[in-house]
Amino acid sequence: MKIWEKNYILAMGLLLLLLFGGMFFLQQYSFCKNIRSYCERALFNESRTEYEISSLLTEQDGETGLERYCQRLKKQKVYLRVESQGRVFSDSRPFLWESSGKEFLITESPQGVFACISNVFEDAARGEIHILYMEQMDGFYRVWKKQSVMFIGVAVLIGAALSAFLYGAMKKIYSPMNRIAHELRAPLTVVRGYSQYIQLGNISPEDAAFASRQIDMEVGHMDSLIESLMVMGSLREGSIKMGRVKTEELAGELGRYFPFLEIVQQAEYLYGEKVLLISLLRNLISNTCRRGEQVRLYIQKNGFVVYSKDDYLDKELLGILNRNRPIPPERVEGKGLGVSLCREIVKMHHGTLKYRNVPEGGVEISAVLKGI
Repeated sequence: MKIWEKNYILAMGLLLLLLFGGMFFLQQYSFCKNIRSYCERALFNESRTEYEISSLLTEQDGETGLERYCQRLKKQKVYLRVESQGRVFSDSRPFLWESSGKEFLITESPQGVFACISNVFEDAARGEIHILYMEQMDGFYRVWKKQSVMFIGVAVLIGAALSAFLYGAMKKIYSPMNRIAHELRAPLTVVRGYSQYIQLGNISPEDAAFASRQIDMEVGHMDSLIESLMVMGSLREGSIKMGRVKTEELAGELGRYFPFLEIVQQAEYLYGEKVLLISLLRNLISNTCRRGEQVRLYIQKNGFVVYSKDDYLDKELLGILNRNRPIPPERVEGKGLGVSLCREIVKMHHGTLKYRNVPEGGVEISAVLKGI
């Protein structure tokens, strides 16, 4: 497993812990708040029931009216037992629950969950009247279970979204390391090869001078690449400065690396960051001159066009490049790993990059750079 993948798992684990912990806290807080409101409402309903019972018992057929009242409440999932001095006026309890005084509790039975309230009040004619009030809470718990499922569902969706976002972000941050290693490995290989060639001795001054020039050119390439990466890092920190870059300077710099390059200057300057623009052009030209050195660069007012007569892009790779999709590893060889770097630089200049096969033969890469 790669280091960034381990970091991703660790970071995601902490995020999920915070997310589900927060959701659990909210769910419990909501439950406590709702159960408190429910209990207050049940106590209020019980007090209304006491008043209704007291009124019914003052009537001539009070006991009959009380029985009808209890049956009516039973249909509403409210059950009563009314007793005075050992005489039971009504009892619709779904299960046996007794209390000797004032009491409130929530109890669970095979018949369901009930809010049970025991109370006593004084009646002028009958003395103390004991009431057992039982209100079924199954509806409340059904709603609570639905809310719990909703909380879990929301947490899972947020977790999935965070997971995908974090994975993409961390992959984007760490994956350029491989590209950087590739970009540096190529010039290092050349430098090592020529330095070993010089160390062998018995070479002509002309060959030694040529090897020295190649080493100097590749070292310059590495220096430019490292500087480009530093500039890109500065850009992400918001410290990069854009400005006018003279096309003559770009042409002179590119001419050092690509003596065969034909440059057509159709504008006096480009707006952007010089080091990044040189890195962008070098990568694009390097990728197009692999099949031949008939490469032409047109520098225009708001961008440039790179044309390679000997290059060709198949339909699949052309679609990948123009849709800014990641290049499959098996397709990277031969097209350079600087493609993503080019995309990033163009994006930094608020521009667009487009590849196309020219009908007459060759590949054309056009870049429009807004710069602001």
